[in-house]
Amino acid sequence: MHTRRPKGRQISWVVGPEEVASMMVSIANALPNSYSVCLVPHAYYSGPYDYMPKAGFGGWPAQKLREAWEFGRLATLAEGFIYVGGNGFLATQHDSRAFEFQFLKERGLKVICYFTGSDIRSLKVLATVEERVGLPHGASYLPTLSPVFATDSYDNARKDLANTADEHADLIFTAAVDQIGYLQRPTEPFMYFFDGDKVLDSLEKFDNVERPVIVHAASSPIPKGTQLVRAAVAAMRAEGFDFEYVELLTAPHEEVQRQLARAHIVLNQFYSYVLGVFGVEALAAGAVVLSSADEHIETDLPAGSNEAWVVTYHYQVTEHLRRALQLTSSELRAQGERGQLWVRQHATAEVSGQRLRAAVAALLD
Repeated sequence: MHTRRPKGRQISWVVGPEEVASMMVSIANALPNSYSVCLVPHAYYSGPYDYMPKAGFGGWPAQKLREAWEFGRLATLAEGFIYVGGNGFLATQHDSRAFEFQFLKERGLKVICYFTGSDIRSLKVLATVEERVGLPHGASYLPTLSPVFATDSYDNARKDLANTADEHADLIFTAAVDQIGYLQRPTEPFMYFFDGDKVLDSLEKFDNVERPVIVHAASSPIPKGTQLVRAAVAAMRAEGFDFEYVELLTAPHEEVQRQLARAHIVLNQFYSYVLGVFGVEALAAGAVVLSSADEHIETDLPAGSNEAWVVTYHYQVTEHLRRALQLTSSELRAQGERGQLWVRQHATAEVSGQRLRAAVAALLD
């Protein structure tokens, strides 16, 4: 039986429960009158959020009861829920969010899934893509970090999550190829929400590049290709190139931003078909970005994207770094400007926010 939805909703969208590289807070900021709930925080990105549980009386069981109460309370106030990542609001549920989705749908609420990577990606399905395009993906290295990624139970969990989304979600956002899994329905392209006011205004760092600054930052080094980066850096030093190399593996986000403002060249990631949030941040800083992201593989990328960065497959890192180090200051600047233009056209909070608001407004209409 479907419960009649109360009139006069006080919240547009509840956004949560997982922070993934600032995506949750960015989506919430893009939607007026939204309410962000962070139950799964990120190590390097933070809110502020409208609701984030704090340790209180009763320990873990009491905290989960409070979170469940908050979920039910918000269901009486909101137009819909946007699920970022693969987690649910109710920690005791082990049905791939089916109960939550049904609970919301029966009360007339809309449900949107915003997948961000390994939450929906199937390594088994991804293997068929790797074979087709002839390029490895970083997720394929996950079983070397933990055997659980190679198990049927892990893959079945991705399948169950996809089936639940297919059945109940009103809209699904993902990267169709890079995050490929068992989703059967048409999906909307994954969007980035970079603050347009933070696109670096001045590229005076390219006025006279005597000693280039090269930056590499990776939250997960092996899948991102840090081993390839270190080999390329060593090779360039052996060839006599003079540069500063900055490697950031556990640095806070503020330090990453500070180094990107100095960077002339950024070595992004080389086992992925998309840029990732760090890649967008590097483009916004005007750096020459080397990345394996490729619009001809990830068909959700806008046409012409490959001009914004230097498409660099895993076996080309040393070669393309050498070429970048041989560019003149004006050539480096020109490439950096192309990257910034791409961010302004396709990846700012203003541009992506307009697209997101249009999509959710169509659902509510």
